[in-house]
Amino acid sequence: MNRIWQKIKSRYYSNLYLAAAHATFIILLFLGYRIRVYRYIRSIYPDIQIRGLGEYISLGIHYDSLAIFFTLLLFFMLILLLGGAGKIKYILLSLISIIFIFFMLFGIEFFRVYETTFQTNFAGREQLSGLRLVIESALAEFSTEFYVLLLTLSLVIIAINYLFGGRMQSRDSRHADEMPRHGSATRLIQIFLPSVLLLFLAAGLATEPEIKSGKFIPRYRKEEAGKYISLLHEFSMNPAYNLVTREATLMQQQQQTNETGSSNVPFTFKLNTDSIFHARRYKRRDIIPRGKRYNIILYFFESTPYKYYDIKVRGRQVIPAWHRLEKNSINFRHHYVNYPLSANALISVFASAYDLNTPDLLIQKYPKIKLITLPEILKDRGYRTCLIHSGGLGYAGQRRFLERRKFDAIYDYNYLIKIEPYNRQVGWGVDERAMIKPGIEFIKKDAARPYLVVFMPVNPHHPYAIPGKQFQITGDIPEDIDSRKRSWLNYLNSLHYADASLGMLVDELDKEALLDDTLLFIFADHGEAFYQHRRNYNHPLYLYNENVHVPFLIYNKKIFTAPLYFDGITRHIDILPTIRDILGIPPVPEEEGIPILAPHREQLALLHTSWKDDYMGIADGNWKYICRTNDRLEELYDLGKDPNEKNNVASTHTDIVERYRAYVLKARRYKDDYYERILKR
Repeated sequence: MNRIWQKIKSRYYSNLYLAAAHATFIILLFLGYRIRVYRYIRSIYPDIQIRGLGEYISLGIHYDSLAIFFTLLLFFMLILLLGGAGKIKYILLSLISIIFIFFMLFGIEFFRVYETTFQTNFAGREQLSGLRLVIESALAEFSTEFYVLLLTLSLVIIAINYLFGGRMQSRDSRHADEMPRHGSATRLIQIFLPSVLLLFLAAGLATEPEIKSGKFIPRYRKEEAGKYISLLHEFSMNPAYNLVTREATLMQQQQQTNETGSSNVPFTFKLNTDSIFHARRYKRRDIIPRGKRYNIILYFFESTPYKYYDIKVRGRQVIPAWHRLEKNSINFRHHYVNYPLSANALISVFASAYDLNTPDLLIQKYPKIKLITLPEILKDRGYRTCLIHSGGLGYAGQRRFLERRKFDAIYDYNYLIKIEPYNRQVGWGVDERAMIKPGIEFIKKDAARPYLVVFMPVNPHHPYAIPGKQFQITGDIPEDIDSRKRSWLNYLNSLHYADASLGMLVDELDKEALLDDTLLFIFADHGEAFYQHRRNYNHPLYLYNENVHVPFLIYNKKIFTAPLYFDGITRHIDILPTIRDILGIPPVPEEEGIPILAPHREQLALLHTSWKDDYMGIADGNWKYICRTNDRLEELYDLGKDPNEKNNVASTHTDIVERYRAYVLKARRYKDDYYERILKR
């Protein structure tokens, strides 16, 4: 035992300078993170009321102290364990250090892009299933500063390992009891290392993670104080600390809904989604002759909110194909997704079902779930069924779910990448136009039988790619342009390309006379945000209209000789019941939507996302309600007066907020009960 202790002491003494250099570097790296993020906060949030860098650093003492303590402890243990490993020690230390540098710089870039601290809530099983694609998207966002700092700091840490490690290499063989004879500098370093560890541990344990709201509340208006305190809490977090923790917001909310829900009421399928404040009724619209065995095409257009529908660039429509098809369609101008994520759009559209209350993706966690879906319904009635996706169906467990839905054929990236002349990768998938040939071949293969064909393109999903300059509607993008402006222009080009691919598909189907008896349903799977609201970039994080309000039309130029418009609220969950109603198929017991063209009361749209924080929302006529469920941070917007959702009137319309809050809690309980029954089948 004494020999082991002597060996540990020997390694400790012989690596003092190396450990001290690492400790100093790590502390400075954490400090650099805070300084850089503080600069972003000052530029992005001029109204945040933080009085200087010192006050900002003080907010994060708890998180930073514990993160630094455990990081230093990890590196010290590595140095001790690898003490006699020679050059291997310095190589491994350098690699681990560079990975840590990368992560901290990633945390800075994450804050720049998403305007908040990285949290593990942002990551889940879906990203792991498509890790390469996620990395490609992340790399597309990294700034030049990131790469310069990564290279510089990597060289610094390599130099530290070489210089301080090499300097002490010759002392590795000395006995531990020789070290006390070293000078005062060495003795100071001997004290410095454990003192630093104890200091940061004590600081972490002595402080609380919560912001002292009493200090900050007087700086803000009463109705806004909660929002700003929440922001300060997020900004005080540390990405390294968050890497190994996850806030238990969903568990807290789950307990809340169980306490609030009415478990004594007998369960019946179908949540009542009649509007709470609007009594308008819609009559049956017999614009599409019912009972005919129409062919059905579903086109899941990617990442497109309704608010971008009419955008023009340099005098040209960005999505001219959509506008051309609009003229021979019924158009739904208030259509909402139920969850702003592609994987959950599959459940909403195919099964007319809501998502889970948890962050789990239903199709990934329960691919065998016994929900009756549209392809199964039509297959059992003699339809041929096909799905074509320009990306990889391994992402989010899509293939495992879809293979159990009675599709006769499923084609994805691995098949389409072989189809010339479109056999090239564009963004997260193959060129969208590669979907056209197999789609038409499937349709023509057995023309006597009706069909369901589902097209699922990838673009304009991030990283907003195009296959060539002919789709660059914005013209050349300057090299020195702001990163956010660049992302927006790249998106417009990718959107224009995706629209051109849709138009080309319709033209080819028309040329082959395959659309006369076909209903083409075109809708976006979700929206895409570009900082219309703070921290709102990409699509799954929030429930603002840029995330959840999307275009939707049903096209057939024989039926619709002029454009028709429906101004009531519709949802993704209504697509299956609408198709079923048109085809004269009886209702599915567990479907949650309604047939849009049948008589019905004005509906509300139930909205949900749990990508980062858990939000529930309601779109009901002109009212839009959003609630962050863990702390009941509530928003209410009058879309008639405030279509961009900038003026939160929750504090002045408490009666409306209370009605919507009660409905949301009831809906969460209902979804729990719904899936409890479905999963027992």
